[in-house]
Amino acid sequence: MPRVTLYEMLTGTLPFTASDPMEWVHCHIAKQPLPPAERRKDVPRSVSGIITKLLAKTAEERYQTAAGLESDLRRCLAEWDCEPPHRRIPAGRT
Repeated sequence: MPRVTLYEMLTGTLPFTASDPMEWVHCHIAKQPLPPAERRKDVPRSVSGIITKLLAKTAEERYQTAAGLESDLRRCLAEWDCEPPHRRIPAGRT
């Protein structure tokens, strides 16, 4: 699942931890993952918001089209381009 992979790439951890299959089911149904920006302070809030939306429980809360996701990613890139270099996340950092 690419959504979880993105979360793990940004935070270094899975959105949930569980010790048995029933606990995994419960996590996926009932729990909201901690936003990436709350796990790592160096994750931009805009990127954290995108990942959080990708992991939303209901289809209505997730992106309805790839174009919507692309638009938000482009907005993040534009914000990145305007961000002072000392506030950017270093490439390849985990």
